[in-house]
Amino acid sequence: MNTDNFSSKISIFIERIIEKYIKIPQLPDPSQYRVAETIHTLSSIILLIGLATISITPFVFSNIVYGLSITGSILVIILLVQYLNRRGKVKLASHIFIYAIWIVITVISFLSNGFYSSFLFAYITITVMGGLILGGMAAYHFAGISILSIFILFFLDFMGLMPAPILSFTPIALIITSIASIFLAASTLILVITKYEEIFNELLEKEESLSKSNRDLIWEIQAREEAETLQKQSEDQLKSALMESPYPTMLHIDNGEIILVNTAWIDKSGYSPRQIRSIEEWLNNCFRENSTEIADEISQLIKSPQIQREGYYPLYTEKGNILNWMLRWTQLSKLPDGRNLVLTIASDMTSLKDVESALRESEENFSRFSLLTNDGIWDWDLKTDAVHFDPLYYTMAGYEIDDFPHLLEEYRKRVHPDDVELVFSNAEDHLSGKIERFSVEFRFLRKDGSWLWVMGRGKVVEQDQDGNPLRFVGTHTDISAQKAVEEKLSQYQLQLEDIVEDRTQRLNERILEIERLNAALTNILDDYQTANEKLSSMSTSLTDTYQELESFTYSVSNDLRVPLNKVKESAQTLLKKYPSKIDQKALEYIESVNINALIMDDLIENLTELSLLGRQELNPISIDSFALVEDIINTYSDQIKKRKIKIDIKDLPPCCADENLLKIALHNLISNAIKFTNKQKKPEITIGYQPDQTDDRVIYFVKDNGVGFNMEDTEKVFDTFQRLHSQDEFPGSGIGLALAKKIINRHGGKIWVEAAEKDGATFYFDLERSE
Repeated sequence: MNTDNFSSKISIFIERIIEKYIKIPQLPDPSQYRVAETIHTLSSIILLIGLATISITPFVFSNIVYGLSITGSILVIILLVQYLNRRGKVKLASHIFIYAIWIVITVISFLSNGFYSSFLFAYITITVMGGLILGGMAAYHFAGISILSIFILFFLDFMGLMPAPILSFTPIALIITSIASIFLAASTLILVITKYEEIFNELLEKEESLSKSNRDLIWEIQAREEAETLQKQSEDQLKSALMESPYPTMLHIDNGEIILVNTAWIDKSGYSPRQIRSIEEWLNNCFRENSTEIADEISQLIKSPQIQREGYYPLYTEKGNILNWMLRWTQLSKLPDGRNLVLTIASDMTSLKDVESALRESEENFSRFSLLTNDGIWDWDLKTDAVHFDPLYYTMAGYEIDDFPHLLEEYRKRVHPDDVELVFSNAEDHLSGKIERFSVEFRFLRKDGSWLWVMGRGKVVEQDQDGNPLRFVGTHTDISAQKAVEEKLSQYQLQLEDIVEDRTQRLNERILEIERLNAALTNILDDYQTANEKLSSMSTSLTDTYQELESFTYSVSNDLRVPLNKVKESAQTLLKKYPSKIDQKALEYIESVNINALIMDDLIENLTELSLLGRQELNPISIDSFALVEDIINTYSDQIKKRKIKIDIKDLPPCCADENLLKIALHNLISNAIKFTNKQKKPEITIGYQPDQTDDRVIYFVKDNGVGFNMEDTEKVFDTFQRLHSQDEFPGSGIGLALAKKIINRHGGKIWVEAAEKDGATFYFDLERSE
């Protein structure tokens, strides 16, 4: 038992030394971290070689004192380097490491026959290591000073100045030194290959990103060309629609700049855009005394939330004639520079005014003047509620004359349901005197079932002595073309703004990204071909190495089992045949040998299972999880009864897995729970599952109320040979949980743990659900 305590203390001491002084530092800079990792790897290899050399010093050095002094010096330097490296002082550690090793090589060569020393070839290794850790130019530096040192040793030997050899090596030392140098060079080469593999992966990621950006750029350019084509087509269509509109139309900006004046406006007013160049000139020439009022209307439209305003104004033509125009101003979307775009559409109401005048004078003239206008005329007799519709009123909507009776109800039926309230409330406001004129836009039913946009206007033309309206006369004007122009103009404007703004912004961003990626690609394409060839070679090498490692582990496990069985048999034979001839102290030693042999046998068994697991094919079947757990629990029945362990097995759902492997995994998890509850007065173990799971996976758990552990040590729990407690407290091989994890992972599942110190642990794992 004393030997076990000593071994356990030595193991704990070594673990603490490694954790505190040799752990790889975690640095934020990836390049600095790679250098630190390289220093750690190479120095650890040299440290192991040095420790091995000390253990066989009599076979290596002829002069043991000098050999131990040199080897000890190297170990002190390596420990100092690893300490500085762990503290984050990577640059200082790298210089001390390389230069100190170079100096040691030079001193050993000087003391061991100079130019003829068998240690001179170590200069090659230190040159490669210097280039890897300190950069490419450092390799040339160390090559130069190494060559210079060789020449100096040659000169000293040639001149007879070289002292007698103080340090000499045995043939075994030369063999070990050669093997160590080859191993160190191979490790250095692996580090170089690993470094270039990382560079190659970065190159592939950047190349893929660049390719994607190039595709996006091509798409953006094509989209921009399409947008420009669409914009030109839309502008041409808009200009054509406005120019061909039968209604006088003007498009201008709030600062007075004229964008477009259509043919109808020019023909009716007699003025051309060359004669009048701004909105102010148009107002002063065409509307004269009303120009200020119209300018105010436009200004109010821009400042208010309204999108339309209208009014009746006389227009003075170039020839001096006066036309009665109804002007409507519509505020469109703002231009990209923030200016307001205004559309002005006019309707020539001169004919309507003449008709109204004639109606007031004579009923006969009413009929005659109604034929002179393109508007349909209606005359509502408020006393009888009869409505007279002239022939054009019918024909403009596709009806035959007198197709429907001259009644107000027939008129109401043909007004769009959504517009009825608007039309009749507006009429009521005019009849009650709230508004001067009746004016409203609405949809009127054509004979073919479609809807005709009309402008309804009217005015009370006859009243009684008390001022009550008796006769209400008005017109219907077809404004479908005007509505279409307004709608198209608004759509084109919004569409163009969205397309141009979105495409321009995205294109600019893509161009900047492409420029940046092109610059990056130029710097890395030179290494692409070499990295690609090395990657192919590495893939084959890694596969072969992994298979060899599994075979080696299996072979070693079997080779160890034979002598171990002989040790157990010898110990048991001594206990059986010579119990009376052996004193109590010797009996204790023999018992200790027997116990440790059993532990070693268990360790070899776990190693064998672990090595076979990688090569064993899975044979998944449907498994009764409850029955399998019961069988495992029965194997521990004596221990459970003796310790009065409370076992609670839930109604476990079936799963699909390899039965032999799953049995090993559950055996390790349950034995782990039994082991770590041995200090509890009322030990409890629960094997169950989580109800909130998916249809195709089932999550099991093994829970105990044992000693638990700190969750900061979670990563160590499933590592091979890792232990969180001493061997004396809780004996074990340190492989069981690692084996369980590998089995669950091979089934495509996950395993994890939740624990608290002195409050037990719960191990979870998931497997495929079985029907």
